[in-house]
Amino acid sequence: MKKTDFGSTLVLALGLALLAVNVTAQAPSAPAPADPNKPASPEGMPPGMQERLPFINLPPLVHYEAVNPGETFGGGDKLSTPRLIAAAVVATDNPSPKLIVDVGSFTGEFLEAFLDKFPAGRGQWTEPVDGNKVNAQRRFARFGPRVDYVIGCPGRDISLGCVPKNVDVLVTSWLSIHQNAEGIKKFYKLAYEKLPSGGWLVNLDHTSMETPEWERRFSMARLGFHALWEGPPIHHPDFKPLTVGENVEAMKAAGFEEIQVVWKSFNTVLFMARKK
Repeated sequence: MKKTDFGSTLVLALGLALLAVNVTAQAPSAPAPADPNKPASPEGMPPGMQERLPFINLPPLVHYEAVNPGETFGGGDKLSTPRLIAAAVVATDNPSPKLIVDVGSFTGEFLEAFLDKFPAGRGQWTEPVDGNKVNAQRRFARFGPRVDYVIGCPGRDISLGCVPKNVDVLVTSWLSIHQNAEGIKKFYKLAYEKLPSGGWLVNLDHTSMETPEWERRFSMARLGFHALWEGPPIHHPDFKPLTVGENVEAMKAAGFEEIQVVWKSFNTVLFMARKK
């Protein structure tokens, strides 16, 4: 190779190298990895993504089960069975209830079981605050416009007008966590007054044992079969659930005649009552 040829080649190579450096310097840097603990920015989102923004970074949903804060590692509350049983029992008597109202719905896990069972029915999600509304909307998205969202009746106090007159099935959970003995009896009485003939009351709740010995046994033995805690934190200072017998007697005093303990696991009990 001639000396001049070598010099020309060297100049050309240096020029190409400088060009490559310049292009690299001007190229936009790759975006930083997204922080999974922060919601995505709506800027530059593809069509439809911004509408789903409220659902980003929410706790997991388990069909027919609640997932309490701080317990996502354990999945749901393991109570899908009684919720599905409740809907199945109502179906044997009324194959197509028009309106199911869930008072104290949390994320809608109980109402979901009824909406699945009764595809022609409407459901009402009811909570005193809207903190879990976005979780419920996510759970109910597959049901389209069949769900109404009502904010009201704090403490499961249905005297405050959250239950429509045309309700066919009235569902609630953890009544004892929100009401003392007199409040529970009041709930049963108001439920009887609001339900039509053939209407159903459903309550999934904790109960007290008749003796301290059985209370101790159940509180220890249930740990391997139930979630660490079922339902929300206790909402009143006079927390002492009724026994199974006391719940049944309170339902009778309210006017119900067809009452049954449909499902029971330790001190977690599914009560159902039908108004004649």
